[in-house]
Order: sequence, then structure tokens, then C-alpha cells
Amino acid sequence: MADFHELEERDGVRMTWNIWPDSKLEAAKCVVPFAAVYSPNKPLVDMPVVPYEPVPCKSCGSVLNPHARVDFASKIWICPFCHTRNHFPSHYAAINENNLPAELFPNYGTVEYTITNSMPPHP
Repeated sequence: MADFHELEERDGVRMTWNIWPDSKLEAAKCVVPFAAVYSPNKPLVDMPVVPYEPVPCKSCGSVLNPHARVDFASKIWICPFCHTRNHFPSHYAAINENNLPAELFPNYGTVEYTITNSMPPHP
């Protein structure tokens, strides 16, 4: 496993932990809360820019990412933060192990989205 300096250099993110819990039970056992400090203006080499909207979790609003568990047969993804099962939008109908959107590639921890619709500001 890479140390936190290498991870921060790659994506501009520093986490309180180097790993994320696999379940709510494991998360509840942790004494130190899970948090991340993100450097939004950090220049990243080879960062993909995708021409579509992010896919949010219906429960917590986090965005589909490489850490989400994906069931290709059922066309659902499980949020790594709140463990909610989410259906993929209709334009992801062709998703499979060999046809992944950029946000699911393991080496793309950071993706820039080109937003075409106006979205309300985040709180």
C-alpha cells in the first residue's frame, strides 16, 4: 500500500485513514472519524475530463467512483460511503466489465465533469 504522501500527490486528497471500511459495522468501530481534505486546484497530470454529469448516490449524494461495488448483471452500484444500492441511469445500459465509464477506472481517483445543466450549489 502506498503511503499517504504518495496518495496525496497522485489525487490531491488526504484522508484520515488509508483505507475505507467495508461495512457500517466496521465504520462504527473506528474511533477517529473518516474525513478527507481535497485540494481542488491541484494540477493533475492525465486527469480525465468527461462530457457528462456525475451519477450521485440517492441517499447521501456522493458520486459514483472506483471504490463503489458494481453489479453489472443487475445494473446497480453500492455506495462506498453509505452502502446504499443505486440503479445506474438509462444511459449506462451498456456498462459491463469491459465497457466502464471513466469514473469507474481504478486509476482515476479524480475525474473532472463537464456540467451542461445548471445544478444547485452544494451546501
